[in-house]
Amino acid sequence: MAVTMMLKQGIPLWLLMVALLAGCVGVLAPAEVPPTMEPGEVGRVIEVEAEAEGLTCHYLSQSFWAEEEFSAHLTNQAQLKADFKQDFKQREVKYNASASDYSFSFDTATRSTVARCDIHDAITLSGEDKYRARFEWLLKPLGLDFINDNFKESERGLSWEGSIQGIPTSIILSFPASISHCHAHVWWSTGG
Repeated sequence: MAVTMMLKQGIPLWLLMVALLAGCVGVLAPAEVPPTMEPGEVGRVIEVEAEAEGLTCHYLSQSFWAEEEFSAHLTNQAQLKADFKQDFKQREVKYNASASDYSFSFDTATRSTVARCDIHDAITLSGEDKYRARFEWLLKPLGLDFINDNFKESERGLSWEGSIQGIPTSIILSFPASISHCHAHVWWSTGG
C-alpha cells in the first residue's frame, strides 16, 4: 500500500527500487557514509542587525545551493531577484513592514546567493531612547517564535540553529544595546 501511495505521488519507480535495495543492503554499508548533496538549497544563514541610531533593520540572507541549482540561478539572476522581492512584498502587506535598498550577489566559491535589504516600519521609538522591534515579518514565514523555538539570548542578540523545511538554517539578530524579548518582539534602551 505504501508503494502504491508513493507511485501515485509521482515518485519514480527506479527511485523506489533504489531505496528498497539500499534498505536491504544497508546493514552491509560502512558506518560512515558521506552525506549526499540534495538538489536545491542546502543551507541558509539569516542575519538581522538593528541600527544603533534609527529605526531600520539591515537584513541579509545567504543561501547555499547544490551545484545544478546554483548554476541555474547564475543563468537566471533576474528571476531569483524577482522572487526574493515578491516574497518581501507579501511580508510588507501581511506584517505592516516595508523593505528597500535591495542588493544581490553571487559567490561562485561557496555556491551561494546573498540577498540584502533594509526593513522599515518594524521598529518604534518611545521617548528618547526606548526602542521596540516587531519580528513577525521574519519569524512567521519561517514558522518560528523566539520563545517556543528556544532562541539563544546573548546580551545584545538572539540566535537560532535548526532545520526549516529540511534546510539547515542559522539565524542571528543583533542590537545596539542590552535586550529583552517576548515571542516576536525585542526591546532595548540606549539611555544610561
